[in-house]
Amino acid sequence: TSQNAFNEYYGVSAAAPSGTYKGRTITTGNGFPSGYVTLSSGTKLVVVTCQLAGPNNTYVTLGGTNMTLAAKQEGVASGGVWGASPTSAVYYLVTSASGSTYITGNGGSGRSVTHTWEITGYNSSTPASTATAQNTNSSSYSKTISLSTQFNGITIGSGVTEDTSPTGSVTVSNSDSLQQIDLESATNHFSWRDEGTSSGTTSYNCDQNNPASNIVSGSTIMQLAAAHWK
Repeated sequence: TSQNAFNEYYGVSAAAPSGTYKGRTITTGNGFPSGYVTLSSGTKLVVVTCQLAGPNNTYVTLGGTNMTLAAKQEGVASGGVWGASPTSAVYYLVTSASGSTYITGNGGSGRSVTHTWEITGYNSSTPASTATAQNTNSSSYSKTISLSTQFNGITIGSGVTEDTSPTGSVTVSNSDSLQQIDLESATNHFSWRDEGTSSGTTSYNCDQNNPASNIVSGSTIMQLAAAHWK
């Protein structure tokens, strides 16, 4: 058998980042869902996903420091699916802030959520890839978002869709953990983590199972954003 040349391993990193969910902030009134999350000690990459009921989000701050936008999906889609313009976004920041830390920003018009994750063991704080997607199919309760992933990397995703029924939920394929909450029988706000990824393209099918009610019968709004780190 032939031996592999060293240059075949160029760009391969032993880094295997891992993610921990730290909590959510919520508002059912107008404006951004400002609030506090409790962060761990030490330097880490903090990722905040936003699922806002309205548009016009331009910034998020963590402990008074501006975060960097990785990906954002907003705007009204064509095809008769959309009755509003919710926002799904992923922000990130390397920080040593710990304990109770304040998150705020702008945008949103009620029923909005942030989910916060910590990532450690990463090789680079800059996302290796990002993606956005929205459902424009007037006969679908789901949408798939795909992005380039690296071996043993981590993906954090964000989604907002219409409400699920009392016995339903959103599911995300290929996710290792999923956080979600229904607000006021109107919208579902979710964020997912997928770590130990394979090299190549990874697809995440986000499905609104057993929906309660939708603006357009037989379909749902679905705004998605995701970022991948190695």
